[in-house]
Amino acid sequence: MHRIISLFFLTFFLGVQAQTITSNTLSYYGIGERSIGNHSIYDALGTNNINLLDSAQLNFYNPASYSLMSSGNTLFSIGIYGRLSKYTNNDLEEFRFSSMADHFALGFKMRKRMGLSFGLKPFSSRGYSFTQKQFTGTDSIKYIYSGNGGIQDLYLGYSFAFIQKKQTKLSIGANASFLFGSIANERQSILIDANTSSGGVGRNTMELKAFHYEFGSFFRQVIGKKHEVTLSAVIAPDQNLNARATEELYAAANINTLSTYDTLDYISSTGKIQLGLESKYGLAYQMSLPDWKRKTRSLHPLLTFLVSYNSTISGSHDFENLKPWPSINSSKLALGLQFTPEAKLYENISTLKALEKVTYRIGAYSALLPYVSANGNQYTEQALTVGFGMPILAQQGLSSLNFSMSAGKRGVNEPLSTSEEFLTFNFGLVISPSSFDRWFRKRKLD
Repeated sequence: MHRIISLFFLTFFLGVQAQTITSNTLSYYGIGERSIGNHSIYDALGTNNINLLDSAQLNFYNPASYSLMSSGNTLFSIGIYGRLSKYTNNDLEEFRFSSMADHFALGFKMRKRMGLSFGLKPFSSRGYSFTQKQFTGTDSIKYIYSGNGGIQDLYLGYSFAFIQKKQTKLSIGANASFLFGSIANERQSILIDANTSSGGVGRNTMELKAFHYEFGSFFRQVIGKKHEVTLSAVIAPDQNLNARATEELYAAANINTLSTYDTLDYISSTGKIQLGLESKYGLAYQMSLPDWKRKTRSLHPLLTFLVSYNSTISGSHDFENLKPWPSINSSKLALGLQFTPEAKLYENISTLKALEKVTYRIGAYSALLPYVSANGNQYTEQALTVGFGMPILAQQGLSSLNFSMSAGKRGVNEPLSTSEEFLTFNFGLVISPSSFDRWFRKRKLD
């Protein structure tokens, strides 16, 4: 078990160094593209990530969920995300692939009503590259535009259950994060001449080191013997983040050799990035279906409906030497459906067939993105999602392997605009110790 954790821990940090989780030119704006990756469980449900709460999952999107974890069952979660994009502009097409380790998180029950979690996950990311050629009358110039980098979220979360009864549960929680990292936009101009590699380089870099926080809550009520309703909410208030912006301009005798760069301009300044209010509201309705009779046994299937709505107020900055960000308010509506053939999975695991152990998930979402075109039209995104979860039963723990896939499109309805069709893959692993190998065990001496 420890070898598995070490392997995925190493894989995650190698992925963090890559910082390549998006290849969209829209990540040029602001501090990059926010939360493009997702947990494989919730990504399969149309990105419903604050309202599906279960003791066998580590849901760091809603910090109130930590109090639901089972006593003695530490949960270790990690995910790997991949995205295949097809960009279209008139008759031009281009394919891009990007991937990254999505998150690393650990959570456990502190006391009967308290839960704790900590980990590392991406906050925003930038990654794009495209080329443009221009004839000036005497020379031809090639422009290369690129962006890279990412902001990481190192968080510590805590939750407390005010009501923890069999029929009714009420919990609140909070995540306190330290955001760090840098994102950069770069433009290179190169003379198209076989006899020279001279040109110029302009680079804008934003470095972020700041604290961030969010609050979560949920209320769950069991109605009768077959129905359960959960209401969830997560709020991230307006916040000012400390940042440093750097603008660099160089002339180069050889654009590919740093030692030939001659500094023409260098400006570095500190300021604040203002993040607008982000609010998320979710509903989950779980229904126990009639038992499925088999020859020597019965299945107890569950059906869960999920719906959530996210709203984010656009951000800004107070740097005098930078242009205002052309961003507007964004929102997302997500729908999800989860089917579990056997509600009492771990109790009846020895009698189940392979497909009866799998949890099946589908979903869809539609979003207004925080980007506008040159004509003032807002970008939109829609996608269909599907996935499954499979328990890992080697050591009788709560471990599981989860997979999700989504297919969608983003763009703006106007001529000469670039649209993206994408296909994403998300693999997630939740590792929990077996019943005879508890982590953080509290021992007593007689």
